[in-house]
Amino acid sequence: MTAGLLDRAVGWRQGVIAELRPVPRSLADLDVPGWAAVAEPFRAGGTSGGAGPHAREAAIAEAMERHAAATCPLESRPVPENAVHWPIEDFTLHSPAQRAHRNFPYRYEDPGYTRAWTLPGNAEIWVPAGLVGLRPEHGLPATSSGLAAGPSTVHALLRATQELIERDALTVSWLHSLAPARIPVPAALREPVESLGGRVHAFDLTPGYSPHPVIAVAGTLPLGGRPRSTLGLACRADAGEALEKAWLEWTQGTVFLEVWLAGNEKTVLKPRQVTDFDAHAAYYTSRPREWDRLPWWRGPVGTAPVSSPARGTAAELAELVRALRRHRIRLAYRELTTPELAAVGLNAVRVLSPELTPLHSDHRWPFLGGTTADLARRFPDAKPGVFPNPHPHPLG
Repeated sequence: MTAGLLDRAVGWRQGVIAELRPVPRSLADLDVPGWAAVAEPFRAGGTSGGAGPHAREAAIAEAMERHAAATCPLESRPVPENAVHWPIEDFTLHSPAQRAHRNFPYRYEDPGYTRAWTLPGNAEIWVPAGLVGLRPEHGLPATSSGLAAGPSTVHALLRATQELIERDALTVSWLHSLAPARIPVPAALREPVESLGGRVHAFDLTPGYSPHPVIAVAGTLPLGGRPRSTLGLACRADAGEALEKAWLEWTQGTVFLEVWLAGNEKTVLKPRQVTDFDAHAAYYTSRPREWDRLPWWRGPVGTAPVSSPARGTAAELAELVRALRRHRIRLAYRELTTPELAAVGLNAVRVLSPELTPLHSDHRWPFLGGTTADLARRFPDAKPGVFPNPHPHPLG
């Protein structure tokens, strides 16, 4: 994936990304490169971003994967006679009690289905179309969990599967009010934050079924005397890479909060107002005392998770798929590469699993059905707290 080829995604020739711009940094920010890809106003997806040495490429890829999920043609029809399918009831989404609520905003009855293919068998399987694309007309909750773009289909499959795992780990641990183990933050990542008056912590969220570590980074960075409180999350085969990726995502969140505070300095969000990911990202900056009371700060001190021995995209994907299969976690994928993505050397995929919990954007309607209540599947030794957690998660 070369920068020159990716640049073709920007501007009028493609009509997907209107502008690519560096994210400005103030003296209160960490010296980490950031880029923002601004979508065309008539396109779905809003602004995408990236942080770190490959921020420019990451911002373009994120914008293009959202474009693919919103525009790739998907058949939406009843399941053909005798075709193998995973019904909507199999998926870990909203519970029957939630669906029975008079104000429930989604439509689960008689969804249209589309084709996908199983991992690792590559057998045809029909799945709800609304869980594959990002189109509102399907009536199902749109989520980006398991959506990825990369220089090859195998690379995109690996990143999409890792994202499914990291989102499941965060969502379930948060909804069960767990206090995850804190692990050391390397001086190279910790000291720049502390020099600006901030605090940063890392947490091991690796679920029992995953050979690839899941690490969250959470902390605060002050701006004008106010703490910017946010979280980053990553799953990678190498624990060091996961921690660094989560830290970069955390730095990206602090910059978003600088922009949010500029227009919402006096805003104090209420839980019922947290109905999208921007509000999730901003909630604890508007309520710093609640951030300090989260159970995360009471967790035990632990050591960094063990890295996977697998190296290389294909080997890491094969290891991950085998591990999930051993734990009876089903996977399916759908290629979403559109001509616009192919022209710039990108492949996009959606990976989905009935057994894994997606991350919710609307705090009023977390995914409480399916396997979400099954804490032992993910964290067999954990001591659960209040379920469901009444506080919004902080991942934007």
